[in-house]
Amino acid sequence: MMTNASFALPARASRLLRALCACALLIGQPATAADAGGAIPTGKEHQVITADGTDLSLQRFVADGDFVLLWLAPGYGKDDRSPQLAQQLAQRNIEVWLIDLAQALFQPQSAEQMRSVNSDYVADLITSAHAETGKRVLVSAAGYGAIPLLGGIHAWQARQQQQAYLIGGLLFSPDLYITVPALGLPPEYVPVTGATNLPLAIFQDAQRGNRWHLDSLLSTLRRGGSTPQVNILTGVSALLHVNDTAAETLRAVADLPDRIKALADSMARAPAPLTAAPLPAEFRPQGSGIDDRLKKFKGKFLPLPIDLKDSAGHAYKRRDYAGQITLVNFWATWCSPCLQEIPSLNRLKAAMQGTPFELISINYAEKPATIRDFLRRVNLDFPVLLDTDGKFAAAWQVLAFPSTYVIGPDGRIQFGVNAAIEWDTPEVINTLRALAATPRP
Repeated sequence: MMTNASFALPARASRLLRALCACALLIGQPATAADAGGAIPTGKEHQVITADGTDLSLQRFVADGDFVLLWLAPGYGKDDRSPQLAQQLAQRNIEVWLIDLAQALFQPQSAEQMRSVNSDYVADLITSAHAETGKRVLVSAAGYGAIPLLGGIHAWQARQQQQAYLIGGLLFSPDLYITVPALGLPPEYVPVTGATNLPLAIFQDAQRGNRWHLDSLLSTLRRGGSTPQVNILTGVSALLHVNDTAAETLRAVADLPDRIKALADSMARAPAPLTAAPLPAEFRPQGSGIDDRLKKFKGKFLPLPIDLKDSAGHAYKRRDYAGQITLVNFWATWCSPCLQEIPSLNRLKAAMQGTPFELISINYAEKPATIRDFLRRVNLDFPVLLDTDGKFAAAWQVLAFPSTYVIGPDGRIQFGVNAAIEWDTPEVINTLRALAATPRP
């Protein structure tokens, strides 16, 4: 039986990490100083020495009151809203210990790093937060920071605690994937996801790519005994990133300190288990599902009909994909790799002239005005359709951006790519032309 929920995966090639990047995380227009709230607040520098002697540096926002929030910062640096929110929480008498684990451990910020953090470090931080303040502890993390957070909760419980001073966790659009799945396959979650029994509250950005996988995540969490409260943040793309300046996001940010205070009060009244739920005996990661080249499609579904509108309101419908090659590309303007592959997609369309070929792009959950402005500045030689709420991408089982399906003349999906690639290389063009020569139904 595993007692330490630390899950280390093999290192990936840097090009795969760049391809995935933070596409599902970093969103919006360039921030201004006003967006960032001027000078970034800093708490008092504080050191915690872990059981193995590791020195972890954090920011401590001291406050009176009954609670201390251990906040694992998402690691955006100056673009992170966490310090401003920490200061506002301290003003509401919730002390905050804010730590960027990757920075504290002198490691690069990445999903791989978050998967490999020693869960005992987080458990040590939880113990120290209570020991030094005498307060009840709430823990919080965003994105892939949810992995060490849940691992730390489990490791803390496994120490045979006598006091229920850890009352619950707050997760902001959590990413708890063992690895990003290959295109068309459902996500799988790190084992501690199904072995978490502490009260949780989830704040889910409605416009973020993982929104439509939330039901499967909740199902996994409930297997461990947790009953998460879920808050869907309508119109929000990246709550904790200053680049998301949508009116809906700014309202959610303004409301967040009071909502966290109310959650702390309610969690403190609920029973918090001291005993850890059992973890699976084995954990065998299968490697990254990120495809940085054309790979045979592993999913089981057929391409779905398209009935969407473009940014000008013109309808586009597609029922039958047979008889030609069709690329269906899911993307967003906030996704840097998506933008990087646009020129090669334009060149691919030109290279495929004379071959039965169509390229369709589908924008993920952005407003028509945003796309119209983008198209005035960037040339796209193919139609851009709008998936206004992200449900269409979810139906195609899209998680990472960009994601592209290659449909053959037989009307079936033949290849999938869930990263940015160069679409006009000889290898890709030859593969597509060979596909065009396959028999039609």
